[in-house]
Amino acid sequence: MSEIKAIIVDDEQHCIDALQTMLAKKCPEVTVLGGVNSVKAAKELIDEVHPDVVFLDVEMPHQNGFELLKLFDKINFDIIFTTAYEQYALKAIKFNALDYLLKPFSVKELQDAVQKCVSRKNVQQPETGNSPLDVFLQNMKTLHQTHKKIALPTINGLVFMPVQNIVRCESTGNYTRIFFTDKKNLMVSRPLKEFEELLTDVDFFRVHNSHLINLQQMQSYIQGEGGFALMSDGTQVEVSRRRKADFLKKAMQF
Repeated sequence: MSEIKAIIVDDEQHCIDALQTMLAKKCPEVTVLGGVNSVKAAKELIDEVHPDVVFLDVEMPHQNGFELLKLFDKINFDIIFTTAYEQYALKAIKFNALDYLLKPFSVKELQDAVQKCVSRKNVQQPETGNSPLDVFLQNMKTLHQTHKKIALPTINGLVFMPVQNIVRCESTGNYTRIFFTDKKNLMVSRPLKEFEELLTDVDFFRVHNSHLINLQQMQSYIQGEGGFALMSDGTQVEVSRRRKADFLKKAMQF
């Protein structure tokens, strides 16, 4: 069994103690090298002990967990985010398939996250600039700026696209085709549900099982049983009957 060296970063000492106890009892492959309650102390400890994984609290006073990651030019450790808040940050974490534990979490959830770390440690990972963490950090950096952008992972690398230039997203199984204002489109290996979770807070609405639209790019609505949203690229996107009321309520805000 591979040994996993870990540290815990959380501003609440009782959370550090509880997680350390749970790991000692239920995840014997994990050795906790320390627990700290600030970004500054975490940076110093990581540089000193070179952990395999960092259990990182998202919400901390003064500096949050994401600001810790920005201090590293290259991140050579796994991250398991821990958070009590289902907010934008959690949506971004899920979008990029990173590990997270939503407090309070179960022993099984902890063990599953640890096993992912063990599996990654036992498999040689290719060098790439397109890791889920790279995409995540870029999206955290840009989505809530004035000029919002999203980093889209493709087989050739990342495509950085202003959110305002996305007209709509269409589901194609486990993939999503994204249509832009310049009439181009891009296939991305993420299901539509993950785009919905990431973009709902920036004026997107899922009008149908297969369609997510940018309300800023909608020109008009055509009445019908569910109706149709007429988009800026000339397409008519079907609105499902069961989503119609919520859609119209949201659309009236624009």
